[in-house]
Amino acid sequence: MRTDPQLLEQILRNLLSNALKYTAKGSILMGCRKKGDHLTIEVWDTGIGVPTSECKAIFNAYHQVAKPAFLNGQGLGLGLSIVQRLGNLLDHRVAVRSTTGKGSVFTVTLPVVAAGHMAPADPAPEPADTPRQTGTILLVEDEDDLRTLLEDVLERDGQRVVTLNSGSEAMAWAAEAEEPPDLLLTDFDLPGGITGLSLAQDLPDVLGCAVPTIILTGDITTETLQAIAATPHDQIAKPVQPEVLLARISNLMTDARATAARATAARVTAAQGADGSSDPDRTTLHVVDDDPVARETTRRLFESEGWAVVAHPSAESFLAAPRPKAGDCLLVDCVLPGMSGVDLLKALQAERATLPAVVLTGHGDIAMAVNAMKAGAADLIEKPASASDLLGSVANATERSTNTRARSTASRVAQKTFADLTKREREVLAKVLTGAPNKVIAHDLGINQRTVENHRAAVMRKTGATSLPDLVRLALAAGHPLKA
Repeated sequence: MRTDPQLLEQILRNLLSNALKYTAKGSILMGCRKKGDHLTIEVWDTGIGVPTSECKAIFNAYHQVAKPAFLNGQGLGLGLSIVQRLGNLLDHRVAVRSTTGKGSVFTVTLPVVAAGHMAPADPAPEPADTPRQTGTILLVEDEDDLRTLLEDVLERDGQRVVTLNSGSEAMAWAAEAEEPPDLLLTDFDLPGGITGLSLAQDLPDVLGCAVPTIILTGDITTETLQAIAATPHDQIAKPVQPEVLLARISNLMTDARATAARATAARVTAAQGADGSSDPDRTTLHVVDDDPVARETTRRLFESEGWAVVAHPSAESFLAAPRPKAGDCLLVDCVLPGMSGVDLLKALQAERATLPAVVLTGHGDIAMAVNAMKAGAADLIEKPASASDLLGSVANATERSTNTRARSTASRVAQKTFADLTKREREVLAKVLTGAPNKVIAHDLGINQRTVENHRAAVMRKTGATSLPDLVRLALAAGHPLKA
């Protein structure tokens, strides 16, 4: 048989569930019959049956037959609608024969493939060692049922999906998009005079960059196939097998990201000089942030101060590029899609890299701050950070990484800031550095919560710390033990 096992299983589960729901007594039988080059799977029941006038309507979303007396409640009426959607996707004909008061027979017909011709038109690739790639997919499909089904398949695979009905809607969306999608998945036949192929060709002009594209089509004419083949875009014929589609999407994203990494490597080489040597007067800042506005703003700020800047949208993109040269610095957002900023630092730490890093965070999570500092962060800055804070933090991190005297001075200064703390303030500080809230600290130390708040305020004032991340940095420099 040529089918998708998981989706066929879902069809049969829904049919059996429907039979159980409407059969108060009697029996339910599932079997199959082979006739010629087709196999028909049948689900028989002795339930309430369906009036002839409703045999088509029962496959519509939210349609329900009259409620039998033995049913205490009703569902949403989506079970048979999903069966029909999946049947259309797989090109399996779904039908029903029914007699009111006697029962129903639901049939699913699928093609039988000879043993010597078992390979599908679009064979699923062998399982790969690399994880499946995910990202943002722009899905353009005017058929409601198929669009909903594809969206569900993609989201279950971990993709972020933007769903639109037509090429004109997609072009309007692209004109306002802050960042391009990772992939365009479009039907060839779209309403409004814009085909999926013309959309794929025009979209890069609006986005300002190329987008990997898969065109779905039921039109198998030679003219259509030749038109798509003349472009760099991929084509998959309907009915679509989900595993084939998901594997193709992952492969295209992998190729696109590898191309982007090579382009980044070229920019790194250019920043280092034509001979690959380091330029002491032009240090490179490597920015890792998934926010395109933040990346561009940071780039302009540091380039105006004489830095070379290489920006990455993810930790994975940074790791795919050549490693920075000595004297460079890393500015990384803590919260990233995929690998986090802290996990990136841990990966670099495992490589015994000496790249100084400043971590940006939008919250004052003490546990995250401790983990970041233990993973090798030179500093932690809360968003929104001022230009002077960013420039100062990166400059200090770079200086301390290459200057032993600077590190020693920073350590002595940090130790001095903690020297004036009282015994109770040190006890409160130790609890704060574990991430304990004021209520827990008060209970553990046998004092009231208000007293804890006063001691915390005194610690911040005496040390000069402006935030919890700043306090963690000072504590680490002063040699205080940190526990996340």
